[in-house]
Amino acid sequence: MSGIDVLPTPADGTAARTSSDAHPGRNPLVLRRSEQGCCPACAGRALAPVLKLADVPTNSCLMLDSPEEARAYPRGDIELVFCEGCGFVFNRALDPLLTEYSDRYEPTQAYSPTFQRWHRDLAARVAGALDLRGKTVVEVGCGQGEFLHLLGGLAGCRGVGFDPCVDGRRADVVGERARDVELVADFFSDASIEGLTADVLLSKMTLEHIPAAGRFFRLAERVAKASAPGMRLFIQIPESERIFRDLALEDVYYEHCNYFTEVSLAGLFRRHGFTVEEVTREYDGQYLTILGRYSGEAAATGGEDAEGVAELRRLVMRFAATWADRVEAWRAMVAERRAQGGRVVVWGSGSKGVSFLSAIGGGEAVSHVVDINPHRQGRFMVGTGHPIVEPAALREAAPTTVVVMNAIYRREVADLLAGLGLQPELLTL
Repeated sequence: MSGIDVLPTPADGTAARTSSDAHPGRNPLVLRRSEQGCCPACAGRALAPVLKLADVPTNSCLMLDSPEEARAYPRGDIELVFCEGCGFVFNRALDPLLTEYSDRYEPTQAYSPTFQRWHRDLAARVAGALDLRGKTVVEVGCGQGEFLHLLGGLAGCRGVGFDPCVDGRRADVVGERARDVELVADFFSDASIEGLTADVLLSKMTLEHIPAAGRFFRLAERVAKASAPGMRLFIQIPESERIFRDLALEDVYYEHCNYFTEVSLAGLFRRHGFTVEEVTREYDGQYLTILGRYSGEAAATGGEDAEGVAELRRLVMRFAATWADRVEAWRAMVAERRAQGGRVVVWGSGSKGVSFLSAIGGGEAVSHVVDINPHRQGRFMVGTGHPIVEPAALREAAPTTVVVMNAIYRREVADLLAGLGLQPELLTL
């Protein structure tokens, strides 16, 4: 587990055609042949194996219409490796042709009051800190434009959002709409940024899905150079140091090909000419946010925080060594409840739910998966085929144990269950 794996350069250095050229819904920022075999963040070649997971679902947010379709959906492998140079962790076994980002993709958390409160607060803080009135904010991975509409309403800014999953049928997540917001149903790419300028470029919970992370930052540089001096860059991604520290098995899944920490993400900012201005942890420490300003003064590769990289390596290897025990503990816990005659349900049908059920071996002891998102209800879990039901369905299901996929929603879930007259055992990951 701890040896350095130096990967060879492909004999053919030509760029491969991006998957989206032939497959709509596929990200164009995939690794080219010349980029394979090295770190997507810093191009380093000293890569240490971390964790291998075989035959996992390759999509976790698709809305599928039958249990048969859900169980038959394509699978792939996860092979996490650690870059000894910059501390970046990524899945080198990713096949981007197995992932899909389209109008079938439903990742929003906006139906949760807990999330809504935090999202509004974040928008207010961003609008206040960056003085956005009359300015242009470009968001990469905008979903249905929820955050851009919040910013527009608070600050009177213009918003432009890029996302291949833009779908007017799901516009109910937006709430109050701002006047000057344009949503582009496309990926952020060389073609889509032609003529684009911005005062602020932001991306929330998207960079972890982009295989060619370094090329994303090169696109950000292009936008910054075309814009007025000092463009701000705001990136929010899952806080992977927390994943490694807390053995968060539910947060390792196929679409997340990248696992950033402050060390690796701040390094990317600096290598691409962005000065880091602020680093925060959000949403009970689950999200890492970095704000920077474009200066054009790129730091040289090799100037990374060596002590931070070394400490992160120790944490990552501990995570790998204890993964199996964590999985087995949850598998045994669920099986024990079922063996005692109880009924176990999972609350949360998104990526965490798919990952959890896949990790514990299919979750035969789980009867249902619950979600408050109406677009998910009546669909089926990718990989296992579990039915996704609304909370009210639990009156009939009468679960004895509810496993909540995200601890931040525990109080919200408990209140909903109490409103249904239910008081099952409540477990959180």
